[in-house]
Amino acid sequence: MGATHPDAELAATLDALRVDPADTASDTHATCRFPARALWLTRQTGEKWPQADCPAWEAWRQEHEADTVGLVFASGYLGNPASFFGHLMIQLSPPSGQTNEPSTSQLLDTSLNFGADVPATDGLAIYMAKGLLGGYKAKFSNAPFYRNTAIYSEREMRDLWHYELSLPEWERQLLIAHLYEILGQDYEYLFLSQNCASRIARTLEVVVDTPLASRRRLWVAPESVIRHVSSAKIGEAPLLQGVHHIPSRRLITENRYLALGSEERLAARKIWPDTTTQQLMFSAPEYQALPKKRQAAVVDTLASHAAFLRETGKDDNITEIERQLLLERLHLPRGEQNRSSRSPVPIHASTPSSTARLQGTYNDVLGSGLRATIRPLLYDLLDSSTTRMPNAALEIGTVSLDLVEGSPSLHEFKLFDITNLASGMIPLPDTPSFAWHASAGIHRTALDCADCRDGHVTLLAGKSAPVGKHLSFALAGTRLRTERHATGPLTALMRAGVLTEWS
Repeated sequence: MGATHPDAELAATLDALRVDPADTASDTHATCRFPARALWLTRQTGEKWPQADCPAWEAWRQEHEADTVGLVFASGYLGNPASFFGHLMIQLSPPSGQTNEPSTSQLLDTSLNFGADVPATDGLAIYMAKGLLGGYKAKFSNAPFYRNTAIYSEREMRDLWHYELSLPEWERQLLIAHLYEILGQDYEYLFLSQNCASRIARTLEVVVDTPLASRRRLWVAPESVIRHVSSAKIGEAPLLQGVHHIPSRRLITENRYLALGSEERLAARKIWPDTTTQQLMFSAPEYQALPKKRQAAVVDTLASHAAFLRETGKDDNITEIERQLLLERLHLPRGEQNRSSRSPVPIHASTPSSTARLQGTYNDVLGSGLRATIRPLLYDLLDSSTTRMPNAALEIGTVSLDLVEGSPSLHEFKLFDITNLASGMIPLPDTPSFAWHASAGIHRTALDCADCRDGHVTLLAGKSAPVGKHLSFALAGTRLRTERHATGPLTALMRAGVLTEWS
């Protein structure tokens, strides 16, 4: 009854807390199962509860009683529809005395991850249908942070941001107790509304009065929760204490390469010229001419690239390549690796993933009017950078309406629109170069007809290639469309261009 009658739930909770522990088994008394409720009710009523045998709760409390609480945001990932706009986790970190820089000890922190329990037998269509309409259960699980680093940062090449929260002592203790309560509990799961972002926002709202997820929207994105956290206060103090960036293996490799001088980059390409290389060419004159410490920087860069290829499944001969790099590195002194100055913008400071726009229009046939466009979830090629998925664009649910002479009509509806130009910006072997585009929706097919609309599904594939700081790309494919106003169900398409930065 507690789901619909909170008074009944409160009464039942108080009754359960007052039960003699001698009548319950170990770890089953209400003070064991609901330590946060017991803590909060003691503060509200002053009542003390009987001491019960709670070995599981005591082990959790002793391990985390001094921990700080934070959030970890993983950037978007096109390999999973549920992670297109990032993923959010709760982080428990033992106090380290370090405030502004992440440390290797973070690998032993505890991460609480909220995710759906998806059977391995469910294909993509079933996964999307159940994810959007319901059918999956989800729960919080806890694991050492290094496991999530291996999955998100190394294998999926996603950048991580650790958002450290500043909680007063009472709120921190209450939240840690509440996290124990929710571990392993089943929740309903929906991609758009009952996801990692909404569930973590509700969890933090146990101690934060400010709403961290909008109740008025039909969707909750991890980015929006992070933005609310960055501006929220607890009492009179800011909730956010600091932000630390944890770069992906992809970004580490790119930064190492971009930090090399032109002679060192040439030496790297001579050592490992292409994917067919079986024996690395450490005897190359361009490499031998470098000082030993700069040779170390080159080898470190190539070793990072080898690790990148291994994690992305390019394992042909990689084990042997890594062995050769390690043997060469053992003969060299400590390197003088100059770090690239590229620093991603934290997700809370980037362009918001939702936008609304109103513009004037004019058409020789239809006359003057207004066009309203709502884009609930998007980022484009000019906005992606390294904060989100680099060299990629994504829109979901974009609606554009025309208002001409007081009569509204649909101009365009984008169910989804995804472009991935690959993330490789360094000319080393096997750097990803496969580019693709997929979209589906409804659009107007004639400029002189307000009601001429057809549905379409578009698929394009091709290649991208870095040219200095520029990324050139060419895609070709087909569009399948309805024929209510269009001629022919199938049409060929091509797209080409250059993605660059002016500054």
